[in-house]
Amino acid sequence: MGRNLLLLFLLLLSSCAQLGGESERFLVNSDGTVLDTESGLMWAAADNGQGLTWAEAQEYCNSYRGGGYHDWRLPKKIELDALFKAGIRTDKGSITIRENWVWAAETDDSKGAYCSFKMGGCDWVEQVVSFALRALPVRDTRLPASASPPSSVQGQSPQQRLQVLDLLHKQQLITQEEYERKKTVILDAL
Repeated sequence: MGRNLLLLFLLLLSSCAQLGGESERFLVNSDGTVLDTESGLMWAAADNGQGLTWAEAQEYCNSYRGGGYHDWRLPKKIELDALFKAGIRTDKGSITIRENWVWAAETDDSKGAYCSFKMGGCDWVEQVVSFALRALPVRDTRLPASASPPSSVQGQSPQQRLQVLDLLHKQQLITQEEYERKKTVILDAL
């Protein structure tokens, strides 16, 4: 009896640790974006919502303007696979994926890569197929130290702005001087 209770306790503890890991890893912003604090990638908070061909998915991602940024792109297979491994699933997780399959950037002749958010893994299909294949824009936040976020970031809460600023500093994407200056501005606004 005692052993069964111990196993149940460890199982519950393990489940709680997994849930906490995803919520700590992904910072959901009020501007429709989600920051993956482990990879430094920023994702659209949801897929495009309808089936697209590979070319349409690429155009959608390249013209996406979430958070006021202009450097969105179609994600690579390895980036989508990392999302799946982090616990993002169809209709489950910090990023809304309404269908099972999301286009990836890689191509091979007439085929485009896609990844599954139901079963995991990536595969190839003709680029003209659009049934149930979605676009999920991504951008890399690992910018040069001189780059700064758009003015739309000002709409975030001071706590969110401090979290993003701390992340940029920890990843050495901004200088200590820039970190201190921006932190002072945020704290003064409180």
